[in-house]
Amino acid sequence: MEPDPLLALARRDLTFYARASDRARRLHHGTELGALLTTSVTVVAAGLHAPAWLTALIAGGAVFFTGMRQLYGAGSRWVLAAQARESLRRALDRYLLLPETERDAAARQALQTVVEEVGANELRAWSEAQSGRPEPPLPSVGA
Repeated sequence: MEPDPLLALARRDLTFYARASDRARRLHHGTELGALLTTSVTVVAAGLHAPAWLTALIAGGAVFFTGMRQLYGAGSRWVLAAQARESLRRALDRYLLLPETERDAAARQALQTVVEEVGANELRAWSEAQSGRPEPPLPSVGA
């Protein structure tokens, strides 16, 4: 176990958001490329007078990728997770750049504030995505 529990927590959260960002980026790119490919091939199939069942099958793929885009919102998830990762990375870097003897209560509080703000922002974004409308702002951390 790491001797600094706050440092361990920040590192764990940083790893989580890095993985979430990478996963959302891959899903976003796959969904966008799938939608682009299937819509393009649908037009070509129709232009080449392909059998109706084939054109319908390809168009169904386009509808599927559009649904994936709307259902998972991977593009916005990618951005949110990347922002969270970057906020945590910067706060963690600031903390780690301090000599261990200078990691006092104020330095620990600054890191903890960022960790908690990232979590609160993540909860707010998730809540807004689930309800389709913005939630009232959460009270600021430490207030």
